[in-house]
Amino acid sequence: MAARLKIVVVEDHDELRLLTCANLQKRGHAVTALSCAEELEDSALSGVNVFLLDLNLPGEDGISLSRRIRQSQPNVGIVMLTARTHSAAAVTGYENGADIYLKKPVPFEELCAAIERFARKTLDAPASFKLTGRWLSGPTAQVRLTQTEADVLTSFARALNGQLEFWQISQVLRMDLDTINKQNIAVRMDRLRKKIVEAGFVGVPIESVRQVGYKSCVTILLS
Repeated sequence: MAARLKIVVVEDHDELRLLTCANLQKRGHAVTALSCAEELEDSALSGVNVFLLDLNLPGEDGISLSRRIRQSQPNVGIVMLTARTHSAAAVTGYENGADIYLKKPVPFEELCAAIERFARKTLDAPASFKLTGRWLSGPTAQVRLTQTEADVLTSFARALNGQLEFWQISQVLRMDLDTINKQNIAVRMDRLRKKIVEAGFVGVPIESVRQVGYKSCVTILLS
């Protein structure tokens, strides 16, 4: 069974848009349907696995929209659909951010296979995360951390095997070593986990090591 994906469909043809979204939802995907590029707000770009774009949109066209999405989300999947048959149009699509360029009409099973194959490749690849100040950048989003969360991630990145003991975490959190509250640490780790997942990590990013502390499963690049 294919992984559940978050897909945004931007198509101005009402019947085609509704049919495409309905079929994708039947396959278990979470789908957002838009009739034009102007309906896609910048705040909605994060967390999406695949964008399905019509090339000939009213207002901002698919090429411009693809370029805008790619600048904001370098690793997201972009599938472009068009009735244009000449190769120059396909080249333009690829040059402006498209991963897959398909000519209409596309059989639905072929479309799904293209989307899901690309997504599997992306989801199976090792996630890359970068910490710049208090901003954590991942495959699907850029997330703002608190200063303490950024300090904890920095410590994990520098620790041997990505593991920190309770006393080390307490120092980063500026907690009294003699009165370490493990429940308080657990709550903070849970909040940090959620933000890392929001940035695009698949799985459990920080694991609890019984009676010892915590281990990071995330490769963090510091800048």
